[in-house]
Amino acid sequence: CVAPIADDSDTELLNSSLEQVPITPNPEINGDQNDELRQRRSATHSKLRAYEAKRRIAYESKLQSSSLYWHAFRTLMHDSLLETQKADILVRGWTHASKTYGSSMMSVGEWRVDEKGTPITDAKKKKKLFEANEKGSVGPGVTAGGDSAAFMFPAQTRGSLIPMYDKRGSLAIPEFYREEKCGSIIERLADSAANVARKYEDMAKYMNNDVLPELSLLLDHLKSEVIFMEKLGDSIMNELETAEDEVCRAWDLYYNKTLDFCGSTPKTTKDRLEGSHDVSTLVFNTAVKGCADVWVEEMRYRMAVAFLSSVWEKCSSELSKLFLSMKDAECNRRTQIKELMSKAAQRQECLWLGLPSVVNPFLKELNEWPMERKLVEDDVQYSIRERAQSIQRDEAEHRRTGENPKSQAPELNGVYEVDGNFELSSPLVSDLMCKAKVIEKRSPGMMSSWKVSLAVITYDSFLQLFELPPTCKLHSGSAPEVAFQNLIPPVVVPSMEGVKGGVKFPSAKYWLDNLVPSESFALPNCVVSHKDEKNPSSFEIVETILTSGASKMFTKTLNRKMQFRAVTREEAKDFVDMLKRSK
Repeated sequence: CVAPIADDSDTELLNSSLEQVPITPNPEINGDQNDELRQRRSATHSKLRAYEAKRRIAYESKLQSSSLYWHAFRTLMHDSLLETQKADILVRGWTHASKTYGSSMMSVGEWRVDEKGTPITDAKKKKKLFEANEKGSVGPGVTAGGDSAAFMFPAQTRGSLIPMYDKRGSLAIPEFYREEKCGSIIERLADSAANVARKYEDMAKYMNNDVLPELSLLLDHLKSEVIFMEKLGDSIMNELETAEDEVCRAWDLYYNKTLDFCGSTPKTTKDRLEGSHDVSTLVFNTAVKGCADVWVEEMRYRMAVAFLSSVWEKCSSELSKLFLSMKDAECNRRTQIKELMSKAAQRQECLWLGLPSVVNPFLKELNEWPMERKLVEDDVQYSIRERAQSIQRDEAEHRRTGENPKSQAPELNGVYEVDGNFELSSPLVSDLMCKAKVIEKRSPGMMSSWKVSLAVITYDSFLQLFELPPTCKLHSGSAPEVAFQNLIPPVVVPSMEGVKGGVKFPSAKYWLDNLVPSESFALPNCVVSHKDEKNPSSFEIVETILTSGASKMFTKTLNRKMQFRAVTREEAKDFVDMLKRSK
């Protein structure tokens, strides 16, 4: 049976829905008994309406809460990725600026500066300038070294300068200039510029070797983690939404089938449910129109609820693991970002020693940044809560006019929630089912073989056959509850292993495939015969069905035969009697 709605033990539905329950034969349906059946059907339908109304309210709240928090987590991870990208771009720009500044300062230290004071950093221009210095000449009013003097001194001072060159051909400082400026000021300034350049080059080298690789690895890892977590989380939410849609779809089918049945005239209902065809009096090639089996739709609805409960339990576990994984990833990211930024800032502080430190406030802020696990997790949780509230307000503002939640479906109005306080049990204990039995069946023909099937007789005068998979190793006479359990595939929800393994989701679309009857017989249109002389434990059903399509041109009806075999003659006779009483 299914645990109460909105309770964490919802998965008890799948585990206990197929417990053994006594299945009593249906008495002959006529007169007052038809009224009794109608009353019982109506009571069951009322209970299911109340149950579905209460279930939708509860599950809609759970789904909205899970979806809200998942979207909050997604925005957090996207912002974390954006923040890491910004940090990577910032450090790369910082490294490029340090390298560019060092290159410019080295040009200043090497006296590679044009007359406008712009350092010459291009290698070809540097070479050209050096070659010009090598070919220069000295003369009154003429600057030696050609263009080199033009690069080094303003035009208004060139005539008064007497350029000198050292042994290497580099431009030397004029003697009078040394005397005026105490000799080595400019040289020391150039040396200072070269020293600063080397410090900035070391800074850029340190950033390229020690900071940027780790930051790039962190960014690439975070991108893959965000993509994977988004895929997993979206798959989980899609699985939950699809499972809920399947329950609603199963409910709509059941509800519409019930309305069709209840809307039939008393005579039509009586023709469907009462009477039995005797072999001696049966007129072949006749069929009762409008036969319908509400139990099949009710069974699918119950099992869809069972699947939803199981999916919720497993998806909740996977979401919890995903949220913990995302929290760990965010905490680790913040820790690594702090460490890398601290390394870069500390290196910059070393570079700026002797100057008013502009990095101290940043370092102080980094050092005072609390990184205790509990504080970080609380901060992450608070951020998620704020984002969830913001998303909720945004969704409320942009909600389309006239869009109603599923819990406000018209057919669920006017029910009492208290009537839905019960556990939805297995389809095998439904009031719409008469008898279930595991028997063997085969189609006519020499090549056909016996196959084990679960046969279900419903009060709507139908025989439903579910072919059991060959791997279940059941035989005729096995417990119907065990056979029905073998029709139910395992519940698979999105998980980390499943997403990595390429498992397709959502599984709700195919989970109920085995619960579709392989054969369906409308008993009012059937002749059931038990022939003791050949095989005492076997019997045969012949169904008259209306033709459709091109077949109508040749005949109005067709006959379909199916042979059945029980374990003993008594079991076969008992099942045949039940079939005849249920017609």
